[in-house]
Amino acid sequence: MRRILVTAICAATLAAHGSARAAVVAAPGYAARRIPTPGAVQGGVVRQGNALIVGQGSFGAGTERVVRLDGAVATTIATGFNSLGGFDLDGDTLYLVDNCFGTDFGCTGASTGDSLYAIPSATTRTSAAAADTSAVLPAGSITAPQDVLVVPGALLVADAIGVGAGRVVKVVGTTPTNLATGLDYLGGLATDGATLFAANLDGSFTGSVKRFSLAGVPASDLVGGLSGSYGVARDAAGNLLVTGGFTGDFSSSTLLAVDAGGTATERAHGFGFSADVFFDGARDAALVLDFGVSAVTAVCRDADGDAVCDADCTSPAALDRAVVKIGRQTTAVGDDTLSFKGQMTIPGVYDPVANGVHVLVDDAAGSVIADVVVPGGAYDTVTGTGWKTNASLTSWTYKNPSGVVGITKVKVKKASSTPGLVKFSVNGRKGGYPAAGAALPVRAVMTLDPAGGCALATFSGPTSGCTFNSTGDRLTCK
Repeated sequence: MRRILVTAICAATLAAHGSARAAVVAAPGYAARRIPTPGAVQGGVVRQGNALIVGQGSFGAGTERVVRLDGAVATTIATGFNSLGGFDLDGDTLYLVDNCFGTDFGCTGASTGDSLYAIPSATTRTSAAAADTSAVLPAGSITAPQDVLVVPGALLVADAIGVGAGRVVKVVGTTPTNLATGLDYLGGLATDGATLFAANLDGSFTGSVKRFSLAGVPASDLVGGLSGSYGVARDAAGNLLVTGGFTGDFSSSTLLAVDAGGTATERAHGFGFSADVFFDGARDAALVLDFGVSAVTAVCRDADGDAVCDADCTSPAALDRAVVKIGRQTTAVGDDTLSFKGQMTIPGVYDPVANGVHVLVDDAAGSVIADVVVPGGAYDTVTGTGWKTNASLTSWTYKNPSGVVGITKVKVKKASSTPGLVKFSVNGRKGGYPAAGAALPVRAVMTLDPAGGCALATFSGPTSGCTFNSTGDRLTCK
């Protein structure tokens, strides 16, 4: 059974219970954020730094593609796929699977498929690789590939052939062998470095997470009796995140967290059908694909309950005299401008050269407008990129002619008159900062130090709101 058919069955089950898609609701102590994509998400999702890579397109021979989002600017990095499965990154190489080929339903005429693919330079490339020239294995080598996982010295592929015939395939170079057999409709794969976790759906569509050694030796199931299991990923606390299940009344699909003892707790619900999941360790967030939605949902830890991910800013200080301006909203994505300035009083020592800064702007619905990590690093006179510091270590300036997700200049300065007071300004151009339709209040966060040097401004109400100019071209929040 193909990945798309498994998805259709789960979506039909949800529809049969009279469900309607609603906003994703995170469990207490967590927050949900929405990262818009150009079209409905497909296949897999991964993130490295500021680069978000996700599948797009509609099912059919050669009609799906892979895009990289740098902010809202989308670059197509691979084309010609039929039914994308899961993704994984090994350094800068993206591995993915396609599970439709030949006489499979809807894939007549496809030049490739039912195989494993490698896309080099995925986080930086500016041209699209073709599927039929990127295959690691010949077309038709794997009957129903669902996911791929990079492990030391090999690639593992989940093959969801059907009840009793599902398997995990180990690929070394261009040679596939069976690692584990006797499975069913396999979904995602994950590892903690010693154990392989595999989402499995049996003939009655009951979900479980199977466990094996990386040599393929089976162990007891981590968890069983689930209402579905599709994607899996390990979070920073060692929990296994599982998608593809449903709430008790089947009103929506879920994201579960399963601890080492097999106890499952809901981390979020409200998905139409939760599919692939990737854990973004740098942002401590689970990235989840929702069936038919033009966005990636990020579910992050939010222990302080301020609707801002703790990895972005924990217990923020007040951001005073803050002004955010986002321009060129009526022209094509990729020429947007951003201006963000303010001041904050924060404790401790911070060092932009060592840590960089993090700029975040989102709205009340959790829809991301800007989320940019400006890296550390001393100024390079050859490239004209990096941080300059004054002799007294009280002022720092970052420059980047090419821009980091559009950010070309950042200034940070200590105020000599007030201990702990920091003033800053951020400027960007030729970026993608989608502000149209933003739900108030809009939030802006500036983070100088991962240890807690951050501040938050909330723009709402008559004196601290956001307005567009008369042409709808520029949003100003102050």
